[in-house]
Amino acid sequence: MQLRYDLPMSLKSIISLLQRHDLFAELAPARLEVLAFTGERLDVAAGDTLFEAGEEAFDAYLILEGQCVMQADPAVAGRAGEARALRVDKGDLIGETALFHQGVRRSTVRASSRVEALVISRYLFQRLMEEFPEMAGAVARALSARLATTSGEMADLAGRLGRQKNESE
Repeated sequence: MQLRYDLPMSLKSIISLLQRHDLFAELAPARLEVLAFTGERLDVAAGDTLFEAGEEAFDAYLILEGQCVMQADPAVAGRAGEARALRVDKGDLIGETALFHQGVRRSTVRASSRVEALVISRYLFQRLMEEFPEMAGAVARALSARLATTSGEMADLAGRLGRQKNESE
């Protein structure tokens, strides 16, 4: 793994990838340009690990090129059962909860090909929200929308579980 401070991908391309995420969708391109320009660039060889379950989380990663495999660790994630794996592709943002609070990684992410990533640190992200209040407002709206969606999904699940319970009695 190697940090880089030059990047062949244009800022415009990185801004486009950032805009695909609800956290950044409402932000002005000028604010996204600051985020893209100040984030660190990371090169990861195929087979190398970006981060491991159980490590302290400080950063989020925007995948600029390549693919990774994310494997949840049930012991760290607080879930029983088998570990699950997900494919992570160009444009995916991983580890974003690290932008908001201290915690540990609940999964291990390994590069399945050569990967270029933009590393967004919690410190940088929070500093930008302090400097640009409109950024903090947009992020708060995105998080509020996520919470509303999750609440709706939980209510739907509770209803389905209640119906199943009634049918089995």
